[in-house]
Amino acid sequence: MKIFKDDKVYVQLNDLAYLNSYGDEIPASIFLKVFGGGITIINDSNRYEFVEFDEPSEIEFFKGIDWMVDYNSVKDLSDQEIMDMGEQIAIEQSDVVLKYNNMTIDERRQNANLITRSDLLEFKFYSLRDVLWFKQGHLNITLPDGVPYPEGYKKSKGLKKIFKHKK
Repeated sequence: MKIFKDDKVYVQLNDLAYLNSYGDEIPASIFLKVFGGGITIINDSNRYEFVEFDEPSEIEFFKGIDWMVDYNSVKDLSDQEIMDMGEQIAIEQSDVVLKYNNMTIDERRQNANLITRSDLLEFKFYSLRDVLWFKQGHLNITLPDGVPYPEGYKKSKGLKKIFKHKK
């Protein structure tokens, strides 16, 4: 998820981990902020943390990435609207896969970017699911200072509350 606010963009580590799948060149300043201090391990303990970017070139770079969920565009949508958006992403991904599968071997080699597109759409789908779970209180995400929580936000109870435990 990315959040644009006050000439800055905040991007979750989870999304930053996918930049290597993006295919385009990553600006050096972004790479250095995320990975410049040595090894950056992104796992379940930190994947929802945000990194702040404030250089105009960084902000423009993230504006151009359509596979990252833009928090401001989804935060006040209803659950159903988010699910409808997810369905549209799934349809788009299915269309990409179908197009690729209908190609000859030579066409597939020339259009290998379709595999990347499919993977990034799947990532966006799951990111949208995370937004829904966050809004419903099933996922704990701390937003950067000054970023409003979504309308109807419920404080996280954790994913354990979704699943019934056998005793």
